[in-house]
Amino acid sequence: NQRAMSEKYAPPPGPPPTWKDSQQQSLQRADYEPPSGPPPGYQAAADDYAPPPGPPPSHSEKEQEPPPYDPWLAVPDSSFLPPPPSFQDDRSPTANATADDAERGHAWCAKNPLWRPTSQPPQTLQRIANGDLRLTTPPRTKNVASYEPGFGRTHVKTTAACGDTIFLSDLPVYTATTHSPTTIYYELKVLSMGHISRTGEADAGIALGFLAPPYPSWRLPGWHRASLAVHGDDGRRYVNNTLGGKDFTQAFRKGDVVGIGMTFSPPVYQGGTPRVDVFFTRNGKRDGAWDLHEERDRDATEGNVYGLEGKHDLLAAVGCFGAVEFEVRFRKQDWLFKL
Repeated sequence: NQRAMSEKYAPPPGPPPTWKDSQQQSLQRADYEPPSGPPPGYQAAADDYAPPPGPPPSHSEKEQEPPPYDPWLAVPDSSFLPPPPSFQDDRSPTANATADDAERGHAWCAKNPLWRPTSQPPQTLQRIANGDLRLTTPPRTKNVASYEPGFGRTHVKTTAACGDTIFLSDLPVYTATTHSPTTIYYELKVLSMGHISRTGEADAGIALGFLAPPYPSWRLPGWHRASLAVHGDDGRRYVNNTLGGKDFTQAFRKGDVVGIGMTFSPPVYQGGTPRVDVFFTRNGKRDGAWDLHEERDRDATEGNVYGLEGKHDLLAAVGCFGAVEFEVRFRKQDWLFKL
């Protein structure tokens, strides 16, 4: 009877139903559930699409052209206002470069932004203070001969075939990081400068001034951005002006010792634009001056002074065309005009 009851109540073969269902679900989860964490290629993909280091291209530190402005509008005291603007001509009475050259110069400047000011080492600053500078000739320039006859002096002679050419000082005469307020200046002795025909056309000329580099080598100073100059063939002054300049002084003559300078002074009110005066000398005497921020027509396309206001390094710039001969002097001891 006991055996019969044991057979009667014996469990069915195999595991109980609840165990089977539980184990099957566990096995299914183990077989089909993804492992924890990101898939194997996830990190590499993230690296592939990560943004590059640094600011986006729109935030580059490339020198930008400034917006048009009139710095005198905010001056509260009318006694600081400059004199009325000088009359500007569309053409020089003695010599004019071609319109094509002017357009090429503008295009060159648009592709080559102004250099940012740099900090100069002490030995370079000492050279500048001592006038230990020389003029440099553009590469591949023809019809030009130059040499250094002495400390801080450069002698240049050209032939009649010499086209518009510019010579630049090998070091800045003004450094924006150390030289404000200050006065910069140099002189040039005219040894020969061609002739003026009966019709008033000049076959040669010399111009002296300053500019913020870089600058097209086939253009005279004063014709393009961040440059100013007094031109000896017509006696006019040019500030970023490809037209006829402004009446200023007499034409240079053989034997003249001419000089040009800029005086940088603190602004008349806090946060204002620094004051900059440009002056010209002849044979040891002051022969004219102008305020860099002089009033000009709001619609004028010429005369923007950006780059000359003391925030960029400036080079001495001497331009010429035709058969000329001159000597530039950077040392105070050699100047006729005494600052």
